[in-house]
Parts: sequence; structure tokens; C-alpha cells
Amino acid sequence: MPSPLFAPSAQRTLSRRSWLHSAIAASTAFTTAGLGLPLSAQAKQAATYPARPLKVIVPYPAGGVIDVTARAVTDALAQRWGQPVIVENRPGANGNLGAHAVHQATPDGYTLLIGSMFTVINPLTDSSTRYRTSDFVPVASIGSTPNVWVVPASAPWHTLHDFLAQARQQPGAFNVANPGQGSSNHLGVERLAAAAGIQLTQINYQGQPPFITDLINGQLHIAPLTATLALPHIQSGKLRALAVAAPTRLAALAQVPTLSEQGLSDATVVPWSGFMAPAGTPEAIVAQLQAAIVQVQAQPAVLQRYAALQAQAPERPQDFAQLVQHEQQRWALVLGRTEQTAKAR
Repeated sequence: MPSPLFAPSAQRTLSRRSWLHSAIAASTAFTTAGLGLPLSAQAKQAATYPARPLKVIVPYPAGGVIDVTARAVTDALAQRWGQPVIVENRPGANGNLGAHAVHQATPDGYTLLIGSMFTVINPLTDSSTRYRTSDFVPVASIGSTPNVWVVPASAPWHTLHDFLAQARQQPGAFNVANPGQGSSNHLGVERLAAAAGIQLTQINYQGQPPFITDLINGQLHIAPLTATLALPHIQSGKLRALAVAAPTRLAALAQVPTLSEQGLSDATVVPWSGFMAPAGTPEAIVAQLQAAIVQVQAQPAVLQRYAALQAQAPERPQDFAQLVQHEQQRWALVLGRTEQTAKAR
């Protein structure tokens, strides 16, 4: 039976659920054996890498937060290598169009993907997905832009607990935005409803910008909105911030507590993204890519571009594989699914 998390309706009610929180064993294997080439050929290939332009596929429209964050890193890589690093935006099918293109590419380190939560969620929920999470090698994280739980400035709630208290008294009475099935915003809504024991009426939108006007005007009562988009409206007094869905507070919203600080750590869903290569990419090339990304992310110019987006740079970009594996375990457990059952539907 399909999970109610992904029921294809424009409007539905979220109910309290019993969620499992223990870890599960996973057999995620990130193959880096490399093209079947002899070790000597792999070493020679790695020694001259990169010898030609690279292509990085971003499965989102140009100008979005992930796209701009990725370009901060690719621009720095191009300068470091003296080779063009071409960003190609290929949005569509909730990230699958771009991911399929990279999945089918030659695993030689010259075609990369900016992967995010969809690379874990889609194989679990979308039967049209033609890849598994393990079909990509997580190379290095490019960080995250946390979501902020916001309400209209005209709303009566000044703390998240004020809102939750009223939501418990009036199940289903309050509208919440969902900008995309399986997005960090959508999953954050689900986790908050479960953790707080509330029912919210979910309204679906195509992305975040379309719902901002409805939120400001009070047609929506609450929403998790990426900090990049939320901050200007908070500063202008049109929206009020109640909580930050991040491990720590944001510097630009230092007065706004995190969900964890309000006793709702289980509701924290942090969006993430990073460079991925097709499985089979030579291990030596993956190592070179990773080292280069780690080094350029520490450059002041890159960090300044991150700060302008309210993006949080990862402390250890090289731990991306562990992050992806952890996320795969978490959502497989929450959804009660495996990649195999998703493909069999």
C-alpha cells in the first residue's frame, strides 16, 4: 500500500503517526572500482585529471539556491584547475531527469551530478525512477540552506508552541504549504505533525516562490521556507519566524530558536546537496575531486557567496557518503520501504 506521505492529492489532512527512530542496517555500497581498467591505466588517467572540461548537471532551474551554491564551488574549481566546469541545468521529474543523465554517463569523472534529498527519496517512492541511490558515488557535500518555520505577520502566534497549542485544539483547521512531494519542506511538515501530535491541512504548490504571497496574505497559516527566501520577508515585517530547522541557530536570525531547542528535534529535516559521480568512477579520480572541492570550499570568496545565500557550508564535505547513507536509512525506515519495493509497484 502506498505511504500516505505521498498521496497524490492537492489537499489532505496529516494525522499523528507512530514513527520508528532506531537505526537500521543498510547495504548501501558506493562502487568506486572504476571502469574495469587496469590499475596502471587508472593511475595514468588520474594523473592527468582533469584533462578536459567537466560538466556538472544541476537538476533544478537556474538561479535557485542549490544552483547558485553549486556555481560558487564550480567557479572556484575552474579557476583552480584551469579547465572549464560547465553547469548544465536540467530540471524536471523531481530531479530524475538530471539524475538519469548522469547515471547513463561514462563514469570517468567528467560528468557529475549535484544530488540532494531526491536521490534518496525518489528510489523509495517513485516507481518511474530508473536508478538506485547506490548508482552514484557521493563525492563531497556543498552544505545546506535550512528552512525557517514562518507565519504571516498578522498571525496571533509569536512562538511555535503558541501555534502548536492551538493546532492541537483545532485539528485540520490550519493550512500548511507543501512545495514539492519528497522535498525537505514537505518532509519537515510530516515530521512536525508527527512529533507534535497535530493535524494540518496540506496545500500543494509547484515550488516555494508560488506560495509566499498566499502565506503573507494569510491564506496559508504556516510554512517551512528556505532561509534564503524567508529572510527578506522577515526583515520587511511581512513574515514572522518561529523556528529554524537546523542543528544550530542562523547568524541572521540569532533570536529564533531551533526546533531542537523547542523539544522537537525529531521534526528537524535539513536539506542537503553535494557532488555525485556515476558508480564505477575510478577511486583515484573521486579522491582528487573530493580533495579539490574541500579546498575550494574553504576559500573566503566561496564562503562569502554562501553567506549571502544564508547557506551553511559543511564542516567536513568529505563525509558526504556517510550523510547520504544515514539519510537513506532514515527515510527507508520512516516510509517503511526499500528501493526494491518501490520499483516493484
